[in-house]
Amino acid sequence: MLTECCEKEILDGLKKNNISAFNTLYRSCSKPLYVYLLQKLKDPELCNDVLQDIFVNIWEKRESLHIEISLKSYLYQTARYKIIDIYRTNTQYQKYLADFAAYTAIDSSLITDRIDNKKKLQQIETVVNNMPEKMREIFILSRFEHQTTKDIAKKTNLSPQTVKNQISKALRLLRLNYISVDVLLVFTSFFFCR
Repeated sequence: MLTECCEKEILDGLKKNNISAFNTLYRSCSKPLYVYLLQKLKDPELCNDVLQDIFVNIWEKRESLHIEISLKSYLYQTARYKIIDIYRTNTQYQKYLADFAAYTAIDSSLITDRIDNKKKLQQIETVVNNMPEKMREIFILSRFEHQTTKDIAKKTNLSPQTVKNQISKALRLLRLNYISVDVLLVFTSFFFCR
């Protein structure tokens, strides 16, 4: 992997359009980054696409690249954000939202009649998509992928208490942003029962 001195040389080289600096970065970081992506996405072809996208993005933004953390951390953080975006647009995520809408349509006695089910689904999706990146990642891992607090803490390099706090804040955001308490209770119980 790259040393701090080597990272500085690579960043300087990238800003000067030095292709060999880019190649060094790619050779040093692409394989471990690919393994990380594969652990999360479980799809080799998708991982190749994401990896290519990350490095193409670095090359395209090389002259204006301003990294305040280590280059390795920057790459993994970028990969994490891309994974979150994939989860958000993933058909399974969309299926959970559709299942929730169907569930609320079937058991309408739990939800006030004056709120349209489609509108509620859009409100939930909007609130989840507008959460801060880390909170959204934790919430998706918890509620849509049914991972334990301990597993999420390991994946995100946070303490279990921080993960619990983020989940609580996410649920509070859902409560405060256009969603009635009844809808939120159905939403959370729906995902706990799955």
